[in-house]
Amino acid sequence: AILAQVTTEHHPIYTTSTLFATAAAMGQTECRGCSTSDPATDTVKVSIGATLLADADAGKASSKHQSADVQPGPVLCQEDEESACREAEELSLREEQQEQERQRQRQREEERQREEERHRLAGEQRRWQRERAEAQASEEEEERHRMGSEAELAQRLGAEAAARRAEEERQRTAEEKAHKEAKKKVEVFLKARGFKTMLMPRTTCFKATYPLHVAVQENSADVVSAFLLCGADKKVKNSSGKMPLEVAQKLNNKGSHQAVIAALS
Repeated sequence: AILAQVTTEHHPIYTTSTLFATAAAMGQTECRGCSTSDPATDTVKVSIGATLLADADAGKASSKHQSADVQPGPVLCQEDEESACREAEELSLREEQQEQERQRQRQREEERQREEERHRLAGEQRRWQRERAEAQASEEEEERHRMGSEAELAQRLGAEAAARRAEEERQRTAEEKAHKEAKKKVEVFLKARGFKTMLMPRTTCFKATYPLHVAVQENSADVVSAFLLCGADKKVKNSSGKMPLEVAQKLNNKGSHQAVIAALS
């Protein structure tokens, strides 16, 4: 390395690095020593001419110009930052206001839904009460109708039962009366024909004749009916092996014993 010191009237001594930098600016990239120079001990005196001074002045002017161009940078950056901060704050405020408005809208919507739900529940309650009242009224009407129907039914059944009992009583009375009259007729007939009872035959000339057969032969339909009413056996046979109906059919001449036949049929 060559230690170079430069002494001038108007400039301070330049160090080797400064010298190399200046030489590089002038286009000289390396220092060549003379053939008889000693790089270790020799020094070089450089006369800085107008060119070097001009370049130095130009460098200073350029530095000043660059300083003048760069120096307003922080002021502009600060203004941009303040503007960005203001915009961020305004954006944040708008977002906060929008969020608050959305919350208020949600609250209004929730309140509206709750109000609708209250109205719906109140309507269902009124409808349920109305339907319950109508159902209760219908049940009461059905109960009154049922009770009335039951009363009418009971009254009708009672009347029918009373009529049935009256009819049965009438029939029983009529049967008793008819039975008494039939018994009286039978007794008169048996006594007049010499029969002891209506079940025992009368025997003459080895022939057995029953009272019912005699009533058939006499064509006495009322006496035949009286015998039957008193319990006479219409299938009993005489000594000829004939039943009362067979005797009546044999004696029937052009319908003469038709009433007797009808009573025995």
